[in-house]
Amino acid sequence: MLRELEVRDLGIIEAVRLELPPGFVVLTGETGAGKSLLVHSLKLLSGERGDADMLRSGAERLFVEGVFSPLPEGLVKLLNELGVEAEGELVVRREMTANGRSRAWVNDVPVTLATLQRLAPSLLLIAGQHEQRTLTDPTTHFALVDAFGGLGALASEVEEAFSRWQQARQALAEARQRLAQRRDRLDLISFQLNELAAANMREGEQEALQEERTWLRHAERIGQLLAQARQALGDDGAVTQLARAVKAVRELAQVGVGVGETREQLEQAELLAEEALRVLDSLADRVRLDPRRLEEVESRLAVLERMARKYGGSVAAALAHQEALRREKESLEGVEDQVQELERAVEEASRSLSQLACELMEQRRKAACALARQVAEVLARLAMPGTKLELRQQLRLHPEGPLWWEGHRVNPAPWGLADGELYLSPNPGEPLKPLGKIASGGELSRIHLALRTVLRGANQRGDALTLLFDEVDAGVGGRVAEEVGRLLKALGERDQVLVVTHLPQVASAGDAHFVVTKTTRAGRTVTTVERVEGEERVTELVRLLGGGVDSPTVRQHARELLQRR
Repeated sequence: MLRELEVRDLGIIEAVRLELPPGFVVLTGETGAGKSLLVHSLKLLSGERGDADMLRSGAERLFVEGVFSPLPEGLVKLLNELGVEAEGELVVRREMTANGRSRAWVNDVPVTLATLQRLAPSLLLIAGQHEQRTLTDPTTHFALVDAFGGLGALASEVEEAFSRWQQARQALAEARQRLAQRRDRLDLISFQLNELAAANMREGEQEALQEERTWLRHAERIGQLLAQARQALGDDGAVTQLARAVKAVRELAQVGVGVGETREQLEQAELLAEEALRVLDSLADRVRLDPRRLEEVESRLAVLERMARKYGGSVAAALAHQEALRREKESLEGVEDQVQELERAVEEASRSLSQLACELMEQRRKAACALARQVAEVLARLAMPGTKLELRQQLRLHPEGPLWWEGHRVNPAPWGLADGELYLSPNPGEPLKPLGKIASGGELSRIHLALRTVLRGANQRGDALTLLFDEVDAGVGGRVAEEVGRLLKALGERDQVLVVTHLPQVASAGDAHFVVTKTTRAGRTVTTVERVEGEERVTELVRLLGGGVDSPTVRQHARELLQRR
């Protein structure tokens, strides 16, 4: 329930703060006083986009804040997802600056407009002239029937089944395309695999051959350099000389001459020289002049480099490409089996979609009959006796439809195998026609109210909401207006019902009455909103009655209206 509403610098509203009670709350006032701005403030809290033109002239920002309490149980999970802590109260705040920047918070946690739009259905239901006009759009009619019949879960199952069916068909189409292109692709794969197999590449082979080529190309010079190094170390060279030096220094130490670390250093140098000589001897064994082998190595490296250039830039890339080709070949060779398997999957998905959609059509038919009956009962109270309402479902027939159903080709949609539209006959004996083409403005207002009344009654287990009706009584008057007031008052026994009205019959039925007025202050137009009771409320009803002069007769009529509620 909306307990408090604060609005600042929205249009001609400078600053308004309301404490709203539960039950049926009416808002009245002269045209242009600012009632529509209050409605718009709630739309802003619901996540509707706004623009800088909404700001009061000269203001830097507009501000709207709503305090909701108690909170619906169904809202707790969403608030937990958002990381919003709420102990029985939710403060929704919206700001917009003169440069068009918009920000929103829920219990001081910054949120996006999309988040407000997710929260709104659990807090607010706005039923204005725009929402009335949506009744003329056939695409909204299934949603009304589903809401009344509690068919949301089944409708979601149909939507999911449709998605699975679409995915299966897409996979089958792709598999069939691969099958059609398989021969050409397999020919190319076989050619490349044969070429790669003939190359017989191995990891590390290229690097090893490049090293061998270096030895073969420079064998003579390498041999000369190794010989020089070995000669300097071997025979009577450095190794022998170091051994003599070690022996001499060792004897010096034995006779008592202090040689410090010299002995250890020379012994280490002798060991290093011996190791170096062994390495040089090993390298010398690899030196060989072999022009024929060099030619073989050069030829093999040319093959490897050609494969690398052709298949990825390196031998490793070429080997990876070879493995990918093997896997693709296996897949293509099994594509016929895949097609058969996918055909079975499409058949199963089609059967599941058809069964669920058929069940949904039948459940919608039953729910629509019950909805039409209850709406007709409410409309009879609103001076539309004998009104008939009917949901007509038309199969989505198409000569090339991808799905067969009872011998017909149909083109399914996420909502099922049929389109639906509400048909109406407001006058007994007249044929039913599409709702959007037959209902007048006044009739549409009454139908909208009747639908909302029935839908809220059907949702017995739902949490209480704040329902906002903006001029839902347009085009009605007299006894019908009194009945509208009774219906709204009945809704107020469960939900908080806010109604903007110009009718005294509706206004007098309210549990609380607020008057929106427009005054001039310091040369500026400002909107004020005050709760009226007692004689002040009588005075407002006199204005609504249009008596012109506040006569005792009109005032007595106003009192009588209040006594009837």
